[in-house]
Amino acid sequence: MSVVIDISTTIIAFVVLLTVLVFVHEMGHYLAARWCGVRVETFSIGFGPELFGWTDRKQTRWKIAVLPFGGFVKFFGDLNATSAPDGSLLDKLTPEERKVAFHHKGLLQRMAIVIAGPLANILYAILILTTVFVAYGQRATPPEVGRVIEGAAAAAAGFQRGDVVLAIDQRSISRFEAVIEAALLNPGRRLSFLVRRGERELTLQATPEPFTTSELDGIEREVGELGLYPASQAVVGKVLPDGAAAEAGFAVGDRIVAVNDQQIVHFQDLQDIVGASGGGQLTVTVERGMELLKIKVAPRYQSLSLGDGGSVERWLLGIQNAPRPLVRYAPPQAAAEAVRTSADMVVRTVDYLGEMISGDRGTEDLGGPLRIAHASGQAARVGVEQLIMLSVLLSLNLGLINLLPIPVLDGGHLLLYLCEAVRGRPLTERMQEYAFRFGLAMILSLAIFVTWNDLVQLKVVDFIVGIF
Repeated sequence: MSVVIDISTTIIAFVVLLTVLVFVHEMGHYLAARWCGVRVETFSIGFGPELFGWTDRKQTRWKIAVLPFGGFVKFFGDLNATSAPDGSLLDKLTPEERKVAFHHKGLLQRMAIVIAGPLANILYAILILTTVFVAYGQRATPPEVGRVIEGAAAAAAGFQRGDVVLAIDQRSISRFEAVIEAALLNPGRRLSFLVRRGERELTLQATPEPFTTSELDGIEREVGELGLYPASQAVVGKVLPDGAAAEAGFAVGDRIVAVNDQQIVHFQDLQDIVGASGGGQLTVTVERGMELLKIKVAPRYQSLSLGDGGSVERWLLGIQNAPRPLVRYAPPQAAAEAVRTSADMVVRTVDYLGEMISGDRGTEDLGGPLRIAHASGQAARVGVEQLIMLSVLLSLNLGLINLLPIPVLDGGHLLLYLCEAVRGRPLTERMQEYAFRFGLAMILSLAIFVTWNDLVQLKVVDFIVGIF
């Protein structure tokens, strides 16, 4: 039963997510076309036979089609969904019909209509992020190192507690989350870190150690680990039941000020003192509301579970630190942060693709519809927030991919219009037909490749081979 529910969740999340993003993209084309006076004949979500639809008073057919892997807007004068010109029709148009035909519009108007689709996806991402940052806030952990794991890649590179990471591979960062992400995405790949240590800046080279992790439903993936943890505020976020701290009277929200009169700045300071205590009694000074309280507690030797499934034995109080509170922004600040976050995502994606093309990175992470569906199901099971952030990432990627200079895609149309601008006249119908055929072949080849990639990465190929 749970398998059926998981599959249903994945399918529903995928269809809803893709439908929203395709609608946003095509709506960008539609609104720009209407603004330029172009008649829109069809607005389709999906390809293939129509499931249902309706025709509005402007004679635009709005429809939902069988295959939910994209969509299109067909303008008056288009031959098909790729917006190739219908030469036999365009030559017979009356003066009034020419005024509403896409291919009889000026070059700048056609370019504006084409670029409006990708732009709509980018604006959607910025709008959603702005709304999230205003309504809920953003978790922003300062990029200060709180702990360096002995024997890990960061320790070998020379990182020390208190280092503040300023940039990774010459790209400025402001949150520790960027350090974690860089390590996860670059297993076995040397990274350059600019850090501030006291009054000076220095560059450290570190290579995240590869390890294999399992996602929610068992899909394995190789990621990287540096062995760095952020400096955490010394505030109690959780008191574990039956632990020493619970019996001593610790409470959620207590700010730990000192232990045995030794000042505590970060939660890691407390961990070090407790770890070296040998179980001896400690006097912990905490700030609770407007009061300063002294609590006596003796750590207990317990097993601590690690993220990789292992465990270690050490002295513990039985408390966990509180995560940093979400930072909520006023609308102007939220919009600025949303633009910065979106631009950072786009730059990382471009860098990622560039490394794949140059051979510096493998193509195993290049996914298609199956992996997008898989990610949608995972995000839906984690929560709405995760699904929203996935929609932001996919929307930016959809806008970016559509700007690639491949005929059939929006970027390919823009390329043809640039050729028209240089030549002073459009390419011939035959040249455009060859361009569209070439672009279609590229897209189909890419679709086959990423689908095979999905089948391999999702272990479907291994499963089929195992049957035989």
